[in-house]
Amino acid sequence: MRMVSIMEKNFVIEVFRDTFKKVLYSSIGESVCEAIIFFLHRELNRDPFEVFWENPRTVYHAMKKILGVGAEILINTFVERVNQEYGLSMRAERFLSLMCNSNQNSIEEVRDFLREIAELHRERNRE
Repeated sequence: MRMVSIMEKNFVIEVFRDTFKKVLYSSIGESVCEAIIFFLHRELNRDPFEVFWENPRTVYHAMKKILGVGAEILINTFVERVNQEYGLSMRAERFLSLMCNSNQNSIEEVRDFLREIAELHRERNRE
């Protein structure tokens, strides 16, 4: 398991939060996105982005409970748009599979993807 500083973890979570909102605002609208985040927070009793960092599977199950099959559509949309935005190549099906798996290797692979987004975001904002 890779050790991560608190500052790095918090930065990655904040970039993930901002990217998630940006993608969903443009796809389903701001109010629907905020409603989804609200209901996730209520279901999880915590910030869903922090929970996602710790255990993506928990967030996936909360999304399924709230959105049904819409959860997979939302995840596919997010991954496809992130790939377009940042020039990445994560397959949506792979990301979904990683989210559904609770083993540490899958969690780390999700975190690596989020770190990659955060690093590309940081580089983009330096320019």
